[in-house]
Amino acid sequence: MSERATITLLGAAGEVTGSCTLLDTPRGRVVIDFGLFQGSPEQEHRNLQVPEIDWPHVDGVIVTHAHVDHCGRLGMLPRLRCAAPIFATPPTADLLPRVLRSSASLQVLRHEEWRNGTTPIARVIDPPPEPGTKSKTSSSEPPILYDAHDAMLAAETICPIEYNVWREIKPGLRFRFHDASHIIGSASVEVAFILNGIERKVLFSGDLGPARSPLLRARELLPDVDVVLMESTNGARNFTASSSSADALADVVQRVAARGGKILAPTFALGRAQTLLLRLAELSRLNKLNGMNVYLDSPMAIRASELCGRYPALLEPALRAAAEAGNDPLHFAGLQHLFNRRQSLKLTKSAQLGIILAGSGFCDAGPVLHHLAALVADSRNALLFAGHQIVGLLGHSLLHHAKLIELKEGMFEVKAERVHLEGLSGHADQGDLVAWIGAREGGTPRVILNHGEQASRVALAGAIRSGLGLETELPDFMKSIEVL
Repeated sequence: MSERATITLLGAAGEVTGSCTLLDTPRGRVVIDFGLFQGSPEQEHRNLQVPEIDWPHVDGVIVTHAHVDHCGRLGMLPRLRCAAPIFATPPTADLLPRVLRSSASLQVLRHEEWRNGTTPIARVIDPPPEPGTKSKTSSSEPPILYDAHDAMLAAETICPIEYNVWREIKPGLRFRFHDASHIIGSASVEVAFILNGIERKVLFSGDLGPARSPLLRARELLPDVDVVLMESTNGARNFTASSSSADALADVVQRVAARGGKILAPTFALGRAQTLLLRLAELSRLNKLNGMNVYLDSPMAIRASELCGRYPALLEPALRAAAEAGNDPLHFAGLQHLFNRRQSLKLTKSAQLGIILAGSGFCDAGPVLHHLAALVADSRNALLFAGHQIVGLLGHSLLHHAKLIELKEGMFEVKAERVHLEGLSGHADQGDLVAWIGAREGGTPRVILNHGEQASRVALAGAIRSGLGLETELPDFMKSIEVL
């Protein structure tokens, strides 16, 4: 009887969160990523719907990187009786325990706040939401997927694997990591297995960084494989050059400082925070911070920034040389780290000019909310957005249309300048994605698009077809694809 192998998309099919893919082969079963669905309360409750996998018989869980939409449900594995090793690159393995502990604590905190009626308020009052739209502050009970003990048990199974080193999971089933240059430690995953006496190879792109990252070394070439499961987050977009964004950042700093204001940058701790720090470090060395201190208000971002110094080989060549010479490329005069809520609240009362990088990047929780309360109603200030914003969350509304918002501290008219720096994205844009699939080492792989809104997948499919003559597939959620 002929053997069969299948790929099943259990998340991030026509959307950008909840990454989870099952590769079921005659030689073993592996799960690539197990991430959180993010956004509305309805999206978050999807996390309770565990993929119908025979979890006790999974042979390995492979994580592409430490963003929660790719790893945030790993803490559920002990309750699912999944004892399979969690494979990750060394930097990701370093970050994962902290990410899982933080996620577990946040789940418990949100549940307690809901039960006690103290859930943070972060919503738009004017313009009112579209009929039928539910805000982040919905009355539905927040789910608790796992606790700190579960997170600890999952962390004990993490197994770090270096880039470009084949690791056998079972006889006839092996994998290796390729640098994806998305965040520190991010990877694409090449899985090889024997099918009907022939070795087949499937490449899971994970999230791909831009072709020329200002912080990280260049992505590796796509190897010669039979199937590519490829992300499409920015499949419909092309960004301006990173250098243009650096100039735009300098302009924002100059004009806000000139009018005596502050800059608040809602910040994603892993990736975007480090890119912003790098650009601000460059401005500092050019004496272009105009007397403004920079405050990094995110312990997770501080930790990820430290990893850049611990793994200099993963950095862009000039930054690698600086780091190996003992010069931290993400540290500069005027940078201050905030490690706790007391320090963060004290900063909101300071009259000193400053640039505040604060979590969360979606403006749905964390220290960014009390900074917003202090700064959003003053036209001297600026809100600086340097990443994707999910529709329905406060960050997206602040960037695009919000006039009046409600926070725990009260109602606030949005008077601060709004700035969007697109060129700092940690995701490859359409041109980069097409170039990546086009510059493969060889072969004509079957191309399957995931991890992108449907419009982005369709746009990228068209660009790949017209530019490279390759056809693509856009499978739906829960769709199984046979590897031939």
